[in-house]
Amino acid sequence: MDLQLAGRTALVTGSSSGIGEATARFLAREGAQVVVHGRDAARTNAVADEIRASGGKAAAVTGDLIEQAELEQVVAKIEQAVGGVDILVNNAGGRVGGWSRTGWHGVSRENWLATYKLNVVATAMLIDRLVPGMKTRGWGRTIQISSCVAIQQPPHFADYQAAKAAEMNMSRSLAHALSGSGVTSNCVSAGIILTPGSENEIAGIAREVGIGEDWRPHEAKLALEILRQSVGRIGRPDDIAAAVAFLASPHADFITGVNLLVEGGM
Repeated sequence: MDLQLAGRTALVTGSSSGIGEATARFLAREGAQVVVHGRDAARTNAVADEIRASGGKAAAVTGDLIEQAELEQVVAKIEQAVGGVDILVNNAGGRVGGWSRTGWHGVSRENWLATYKLNVVATAMLIDRLVPGMKTRGWGRTIQISSCVAIQQPPHFADYQAAKAAEMNMSRSLAHALSGSGVTSNCVSAGIILTPGSENEIAGIAREVGIGEDWRPHEAKLALEILRQSVGRIGRPDDIAAAVAFLASPHADFITGVNLLVEGGM
């Protein structure tokens, strides 16, 4: 299927690795000009260079979106490099303080606030700065990358779960606010996806249930019996990237305010 993204410009935040990197590469393969964003200049530039080397169009910008001054600098760099953005993929996020299973009573006030700021406030500020241009042009896409833990609520990572739930809620609210503008707002909630950031967590689960350190030969067992997924494998970044690319395309004109679960049937 031709996703008709040629001539469109997409910003994918947090795209120097993992899901964001896969999404930037996928959109570029579909003909979009992509803006690769990250905090590490070497990794960010490397992804953009590789996209260009493969025949795609890419620019690179760096900056920490958690601070408003740096976020404004990122927006200014984007406007200077490519002008307006047609597709905004709010992928940057995570849990400040790491992924130790601290539970409800082990997270500091500072980490609660910082995690919310990283996942929700930075997303809101980018929407505030970049979506008005989409409305003026009469076409655009905003896609937030959330997480299924916001729906399933396991007894860990409560601060992260709450932030990702807010991101889902914000996406639907924005869809109503954009009524009749030609701009849509959707959310993609990822399940367990194998990335450099999640690999240790997956390995830890495998150890806990007795599968052992090398879980890959037993991936189907881990997925079906332990993680309770209907699809007998762990997700990969391209699974999320494909969903984002479709929602970013003109084929998804009639889809807005949706939270799309990409989680293998958990």
